[in-house]
Amino acid sequence: METISIQWSLVLFTALTGIAGWTFVCVAADEFLGRAKAAAFPAGIAAFVLAVVGGLASVTHLSHPDRIMGALGHPTSGIFTEAVLVGLLCVFVAVYLVMLKRGASDGARKVVAVIGAVFGVLISFMAGESYMMSSRPAWDTLLLPLGYMLTAMPGGVACYLVVVAAKAKDAQVGEYAKALLVAGVLAAIGAVAFAAAAGQADGAALGCVVAAAVLAGVVPAVCGALLPKKPQQLMALAAGSLACAAVGIVCYRCLMWMVSEPVANLFLNIL
Repeated sequence: METISIQWSLVLFTALTGIAGWTFVCVAADEFLGRAKAAAFPAGIAAFVLAVVGGLASVTHLSHPDRIMGALGHPTSGIFTEAVLVGLLCVFVAVYLVMLKRGASDGARKVVAVIGAVFGVLISFMAGESYMMSSRPAWDTLLLPLGYMLTAMPGGVACYLVVVAAKAKDAQVGEYAKALLVAGVLAAIGAVAFAAAAGQADGAALGCVVAAAVLAGVVPAVCGALLPKKPQQLMALAAGSLACAAVGIVCYRCLMWMVSEPVANLFLNIL
C-alpha cells in the first residue's frame, strides 16, 4: 500500500504540545491536591517550553513560514484552531507562573491553572481532530483525535513526575502514580482502537501500533503501578515512562500517515 509521507513537523508539533498540555493539567491538579508545591513553577516552565517548541515545529511545516499570518487568516481552518489553543495555553501558563512569583491568592491561581489545563486538554484532542476528513476514510473517526489525546496523557503525567522527582523529592505522589497507571491503560486502548478502526495496520504500521500501545501505554502503566511500592525510584520510573511515552506518542502519530492511501496532495505548497 502506498502511503502519504510522514509530516515530521506535524508529528513533533502534536506530540510536544500534547505532552505540554497534560503536564500543565498535573500542575493545575496539584493546586488542589497540594502534594508537590515546589514543583509547580519548574513544571509550569517545562509545559511552557514544550508548547512553544511544539508551536515552532508546526511553523516549519509551511513551505513559506513567512506567510504564517496568511494561514491564520482563516478562522475555520485547523491551523487557526491549533494556533489559538497553543497560544492560549502559553498565555495562561505564563500568567500562572507570574502569579506564583508574585504570591497571588490561592483562589486566583486555581482559576488560572484550571483554565490553562482546559486548553491543554483541548490542544491534545483538537490537534488530531483537524485531520478528520471524509476524503481520508481511515482518518474520519473520532477515535483518531481521541487517540491523540489519550497517548499524550501518560507523557504529560510522566513529565510532571520527572520535575517532581528533581524539585520536590519529599512529595507524596500516590495520586499521580494512579494517574500514570490509568493514563497508560487509556493510551494503549486508544492506540489499538484507532488501529482497529483504520483496518490497515500491517507491516510498518503494525509495528507503530505495537510500539504506541506498549511504549505510551503498557510501560507507563507498569511504572505507575510500581511507584507506590518503590517511591525511592521515582526519578528512574518517571524518566523511563517519559522516554518510552515520548517514543510511543510519536509512533501513534506516524501510524496515522501510514494507514491513509493518497488521493491528492493534502499539503500543497501554497503557503
